[in-house]
Amino acid sequence: MFEEPVVKDQVGEENPNESNALSVSEGTRRAFLQQSMLAASGLAITSLLPSFAAKMWAGGLQTPICPAGQALQDIMEIKSTGTALNAVIKVLSEANRAYPTSSGHGEAPMRYLSGFDVNNPAKVWPPKLGVVNPGPTLRARVGDRVQITLLNQVKVSDFPASGMDVAEKGQGCQSTSVAVMNMNTYPGNPSFENPPNCFHASSSTNLHFHGSHVSPSGISDNVLLNIRPSPRDSYGNPTVNEKTVKPIFDKIFAACAQGHQPLLWSQWPPEWQKWQEELLKTYDKTAPYQGGYGLPPDFQLWLQNQKAMAEKLLPQYYMGAFPNCFTIPKWNGQSNSMGQAPGTHWYHAHKHGSTAINLLNGMAGALIIEGDYDDKLKPFFKKQRVMVLQQYGDTVNLLKPPVALASPTPVANPNLGPEPVLVNGQLTPCVQMNPNEMQFWRIINACHQAAVPLNSPTGIKWVQTAQDGVQFNPANYNPALTNAAFTVPAQAQAPFGSLAPGNRIDLLVQAPSTPGEYQVKFGGGTVLLLVKVQQDPAVPAIPSPMPFPTRAQFPLMPKFLANLKFPTDPKKKRELRFNSVADPTVAPNMARGTNPPYPPPKHTIDGKQFSEHTIDQTMQLGDTEEWTIYNDGGAAHPFHIHVNPFQVVEILNPKVSKNPVQLPAPWIWWDNFAIPQAAVPPDSTDGKVVSGYFKMLSRFVDFTGMYVLHCHILGHEDRGMMQLVQTCADANTCPKTTSMGHH
Repeated sequence: MFEEPVVKDQVGEENPNESNALSVSEGTRRAFLQQSMLAASGLAITSLLPSFAAKMWAGGLQTPICPAGQALQDIMEIKSTGTALNAVIKVLSEANRAYPTSSGHGEAPMRYLSGFDVNNPAKVWPPKLGVVNPGPTLRARVGDRVQITLLNQVKVSDFPASGMDVAEKGQGCQSTSVAVMNMNTYPGNPSFENPPNCFHASSSTNLHFHGSHVSPSGISDNVLLNIRPSPRDSYGNPTVNEKTVKPIFDKIFAACAQGHQPLLWSQWPPEWQKWQEELLKTYDKTAPYQGGYGLPPDFQLWLQNQKAMAEKLLPQYYMGAFPNCFTIPKWNGQSNSMGQAPGTHWYHAHKHGSTAINLLNGMAGALIIEGDYDDKLKPFFKKQRVMVLQQYGDTVNLLKPPVALASPTPVANPNLGPEPVLVNGQLTPCVQMNPNEMQFWRIINACHQAAVPLNSPTGIKWVQTAQDGVQFNPANYNPALTNAAFTVPAQAQAPFGSLAPGNRIDLLVQAPSTPGEYQVKFGGGTVLLLVKVQQDPAVPAIPSPMPFPTRAQFPLMPKFLANLKFPTDPKKKRELRFNSVADPTVAPNMARGTNPPYPPPKHTIDGKQFSEHTIDQTMQLGDTEEWTIYNDGGAAHPFHIHVNPFQVVEILNPKVSKNPVQLPAPWIWWDNFAIPQAAVPPDSTDGKVVSGYFKMLSRFVDFTGMYVLHCHILGHEDRGMMQLVQTCADANTCPKTTSMGHH
């Protein structure tokens, strides 16, 4: 029998301990998961291989270097043609999709991202159904235009009524009742959750381009949008599809190419206005609601759109499709502006109350933006790999029974352990490298809650070149540091990299001269992937180790990424306090209270949960501000803010010392940073708990509009750890409330 997982440092409601890194005993358990998932899903091993590899293996033409079925798959890329990336991304559903669990495998109805290049529609991702995958990789260059026809073709009937669109039907939160316990364990009775800050899986969708420095308004990186699934005809086919929207979207994309995009309803093409109004009014009249049909006025989407029109805002609600379009900005050379940092970014669905289950279903993909950084590094490596780290499942832990039922004393349910971390949809895949070869790895933590603190490598060597899609300043790039471990939260000394949920790391990875197998591990020893160093007979051998670039050879830092300056105006300094407040009945090693209905921790910022019509922070366009982000309790909450990256200049990690550390310049750029946990410092003189914090500088330039900041442990965000914020041309006169919501 394989070993049971020993879980350490996992997030609050996701397992008994309030941290966010995991450690699982390895060996036979991983092999069992890999084999049982393949066998139980009824798939031939060759179905998981790229087509050419499957043919070679099945035909016996060549013994694959990596074990059959375990070679890391390359995710299909949709690339710019000329200066435009033109993609169709579909949100689809499948009634039975296989995914690994902590005890083997599961099958459940799940959503997923499909896609193709408009210039090559015959090549569609994913190539196989029935198994989990990230979405297609999008690859463009700074200055390119990205235009995406987003189609929502989820078939709601694939899902049980209790598992999808409960909020849209008037229930508010998803609900879990355990008959043996004679109890509602989520959201409890009386309820410990209040909509919209609760889990309510939704078939609605949108796209967030994480790491992009583009407008949060209009048709760019607008996460306030809400696109419902397309209606279906009598044959069950979506009526809103790539063919029916193409003539309209062609007009919108042509205007986007000229620098125009709709910011008001009246700026849509008239035929789009007319069609969407008809679809929304029909939906309002016919949608299921509390056992009947037809939505009450407060729930009617068309009426919500009319409120936004009255406020001169672009309405949120659409049926079946939406045209995302933006130009990746080149720096204009002005000191009051920024460009887009080339690097490793990503995209995912961003629907409050449903973000955790969206990522748990795998609704995320890589967004690679190339520029001078990539051009300068290309001569130093042979192969580039994009690695999307994800957890998969169909149910978040809070919707499972919280305690073991057989015990007279409440004990945490042992089945609430974290989902395994997969790489490109594969459990512990194999990466082949030739002896002496250098590869370039782009690693994206797209997990809904798992941190992936990489351990120091053995056998191979690696050097970090970028964090969160922003290259290092040459002064921070150190080719001599080839064995770095990347902690969560980040260290206050080099190396500064980290892989909390939402983070990205770029690594140059060098293989040794002799063949061998090497495990890449994280946390307390969990194997993430296997590196097999063996010469590929189809390519020439490399006689000596490919060198890391020297500091002089490393790409120069773009001038718009120079160090920011501390503001002197106290009005430009803010403090935010993140906190997970446990229920008073919580017991040691329990994530939830010991008394019915076993309430979980409540997640807040500044003592409040998300209020969707309240704008909590208003920044003046062009200002540089200093923010101090505190962690008063709970996990190492990954702080993320949309649109603008930031520089971390000071860290207090109470688990290390009571004394804060001022970081040396040049400072690293981030867009996602795990706040150190509150703790009693080891050098404490009074034995009191001290809040962790980090201090950051950020410039709010180029774009006005509303967007969000939140914890990137997405179960925390869904349950209230988020704020609506805005950048305004005149912060003094900007409204501090809005009819717009985000749920």
